[in-house]
Amino acid sequence: MQVRANVQAKPLLPTPLRAMDKDALLAPDPRRLREMLRRAGLKTSMPRLKVLEILYLASWEGGELSSRRLHERLQDAGEPLTLVSVRQVLGRMVDSGLVIAEGAHRYRLAPNLAPTGDQRPRSNSAA
Repeated sequence: MQVRANVQAKPLLPTPLRAMDKDALLAPDPRRLREMLRRAGLKTSMPRLKVLEILYLASWEGGELSSRRLHERLQDAGEPLTLVSVRQVLGRMVDSGLVIAEGAHRYRLAPNLAPTGDQRPRSNSAA
């Protein structure tokens, strides 16, 4: 008598990454963000770090975001910042040269600070 087990093989490749997983893989090192703020002459604060992180991630997707879209991303991530606060942070970053204003309420990371292909995060896996 043979017994058949109902066992399914695990897929070799992981399921497609959700947007949050992708952001986690591409997220910059917090130390690098702090250093960017310091070099721009800005004090480190949680709102500045979060705005800078979103702009850093956006640089992989084409570069610029509206202040409203940036605010929406922060809200989606659970960050309690008002749109006014986001615009104030962006204004200080523009004044320091860390961020460039592109038209009406559109912003991007300064080109010399945006990640390039050789700065793309690498996997820590041994495979």
